[in-house]
Amino acid sequence: MRINIPRVHGETPKEKVIRSILLILVFAAVIWAFTENNKRVIDRLNLDGAVYDETGTLDKEQQKFIVSFTRSLRDDYGLDCKIQIYGGDFVVPELDAKTLYIGLAPSIDVVEMRFPPMMRQALGPEFIESLKSTFLLPSFKQGDWPTAIQEVLVEIYNKLESLGKERDNG
Repeated sequence: MRINIPRVHGETPKEKVIRSILLILVFAAVIWAFTENNKRVIDRLNLDGAVYDETGTLDKEQQKFIVSFTRSLRDDYGLDCKIQIYGGDFVVPELDAKTLYIGLAPSIDVVEMRFPPMMRQALGPEFIESLKSTFLLPSFKQGDWPTAIQEVLVEIYNKLESLGKERDNG
């Protein structure tokens, strides 16, 4: 199969060159727009998979932070993460053995955290309980639970990293 490239017409050689450059610029602009659109679609799909905010409280930066955490968790530890925020009561979805789940209902002061079995064992029940009691539950009263989510994710990641270093050194 042969691709036919259209000929550029012009009265003078200078006009042909200008038209050729403009044609190349049009192709470059179309390719750039297509690439940017694909990036936005992929980011949207990643966001939809990582975080669900029924309350609409999380801003774009907070959502990006959660997606970034999810990506790091997947890349570094092979685990997935779902964070769901509800305006009222909720039911924990079906989870596989590789998914960290954090469900929040700030309006009714409910936090549900489910860790993959190996992660739960590595972090320990005291650490997991402290995430709820130190960060998340008090944040509902203060109204700063979006920040508390970020703090919890940082704590989880730091703990996993420190456990990895202990294992490597020990």
